[in-house]
Amino acid sequence: MLQDKTLAFLTELKKNNTTEWFKDNQTDYKKSRADFENFVSDIISGLAFIDGDIEKQDLQAKKCIKRINRDIRFSNDKSPYKTNYFANFNPGGHKSEHASYYLHLEPNNCFVGGGVYMPQTPTLNKFRKEIEHDLKEWESLLNSKSFKETFPNGIESPSELKTAPKGFDKESPAIEYVRKKGFYTMRKLTDKEITSESAVSKIIEYFGQVKPIIGFLNRAL
Repeated sequence: MLQDKTLAFLTELKKNNTTEWFKDNQTDYKKSRADFENFVSDIISGLAFIDGDIEKQDLQAKKCIKRINRDIRFSNDKSPYKTNYFANFNPGGHKSEHASYYLHLEPNNCFVGGGVYMPQTPTLNKFRKEIEHDLKEWESLLNSKSFKETFPNGIESPSELKTAPKGFDKESPAIEYVRKKGFYTMRKLTDKEITSESAVSKIIEYFGQVKPIIGFLNRAL
C-alpha cells in the first residue's frame, strides 16, 4: 500500500525544486523512493499473473522506475528534478521498444495505462502496418465495452500527421490510426485511490483491459 507521505514528499519537491533542498531532504526522498519501489514490486507480482511475458522477464522494480533527475540540457525549465515517479512495465524487457504498461505517480495527476508513446519511426511503422493489416480486429478491441468503460478516451496519441506517412496510402481504411505517432491509453486516479488498500488490485484490473491492445501491437515486433 502506497503511503500518503510519498505524495507529500513530491508535493514539497515541487515547491522546493533545488539541489540544496533535495540534498537536505535525502532521508525523506529515500523513504518515498523505497515506498514507491515496494508498490511497483507488488504491481509486478500481480501483473505477472495476467501477462505471461511479464512473468518471463522477471522484472525488477528498481529498473522499471525512471530516474528522478531531469535532463535540462534542452529545456528552458532548469529545475533539476521531476516532481513525479514513473514506472514502466515492459513485456519485452527493460530496454525494449515493445508496447508496455505504465504508472505515473504525481499529486493530483496520477494515471495508469499502456501502449507506446512516440516510438522511433521504424518501430512506429511496424505498429501502423499491424493495425492496417488487421484493422477489424484492432477496432473490435477498441470498441469492446469493458475497454471503453476503463479508458473512455480510447486510444490516444501525442500528435498526428496531417496526411499518410511515407509508405502508406492516404486512402487506407486505417488512415485514422496510421496518421498517429503513438498509441496509448490513460486512466486518471485520484490521490485517494492510489493510496487505498485496493490500489494494486485496481491497477492490475485496468492493466488487464489494455493487455489485448499491448499484445496486438507487440505482434508487429
